[in-house]
Amino acid sequence: MAHKERTKYHVRIRKFLNRDQQYPTIIISIAEDTSGIPDSDEQQRWNWGKVELELGDCYRRVSFDFSMETRRERASSLHKINQMKEALNAVHDAIEKEVHSRNARPRTRRQSKK
Repeated sequence: MAHKERTKYHVRIRKFLNRDQQYPTIIISIAEDTSGIPDSDEQQRWNWGKVELELGDCYRRVSFDFSMETRRERASSLHKINQMKEALNAVHDAIEKEVHSRNARPRTRRQSKK
């Protein structure tokens, strides 16, 4: 009987982003580990390892492609994720500051919209 290799991953995450899971805001991130595929592999399967990032809220989904086939595509994929990381870290820092700032304010009642 042939032994089938299990796919290995650097990252394999599926998370709900809202505390209330009734609202299905999600993130899916997958990065396959191709380091165990030998250089002698005739199909060069290391070029086709899955790298995926998907974000979704209640109404929309967006997914990002991170091609790893050529040296140029790998450099482009690394640049893309670095830009996303920079923007995400910046908005994280801004949200954190706003949370602290707003939590320090006096508590007021919410006005109903008419």
